[in-house]
Amino acid sequence: MDYQADLDLSQDIRSLVEPLVSNPSHIVIERTDKEEDLNSREQNYLVLCDKEDLGKLIGRHGVISDSIRTILNVSNKNMRKKIHLRFASFEEVNRTFDKE
Repeated sequence: MDYQADLDLSQDIRSLVEPLVSNPSHIVIERTDKEEDLNSREQNYLVLCDKEDLGKLIGRHGVISDSIRTILNVSNKNMRKKIHLRFASFEEVNRTFDKE
């Protein structure tokens, strides 16, 4: 199965995270699979948001982020793929690029 035929869950993820944040228009969702991993049984997504909203998406002890992952994996069980989500703020990503 190629990437174009593969189901993109960005809109599903967006619909789950937007109600939780103060600035829904600042949410960026990227699929982070490498080209060689596109046919694997896993999909990786990065959810970028404002620093102030990051805690709202992760929740105390990761309860909210774990719940979002569970909802995505259960609702897309027929895909037979494992969905991985990583949450980060724009500030963290910029800091990572500055170090490189």
